[in-house]
Amino acid sequence: MTKVRTLEASAYKEGKWWMVSIPEIDGLTQCKTIDKIPEQAASLAAIILDVPADQVAVKVEYILPEDAKAASESWHQAQGELTTARANVDARLADLARTLKGQGYTLKDIGALTGYTFQRVSQIINS
Repeated sequence: MTKVRTLEASAYKEGKWWMVSIPEIDGLTQCKTIDKIPEQAASLAAIILDVPADQVAVKVEYILPEDAKAASESWHQAQGELTTARANVDARLADLARTLKGQGYTLKDIGALTGYTFQRVSQIINS
């Protein structure tokens, strides 16, 4: 089996087009829509390197305009905080569900009290 080569690319919006640069192979291409960027970048890399497409992977970094960078960083920070908060809520819910189960509450009782289905309560208790 041949090893997959991973390349780094950067993409930025220029007018109605996305410009995609792969510096390691001095490659540049463009895409009309953002969802086509990984595929187009990998295709370009395969052509330039003269290898089958399944032997190339491209990791894309999206470059935002300067005035959007602070908002993006703030959003990423909030996403991280939300992930932490969700983990905390999940842990507290598991504690509550196990405590109630230990005191004789049914899964349906716990579900009604917490807003979860009894099936989800069972998963939480058994996790």
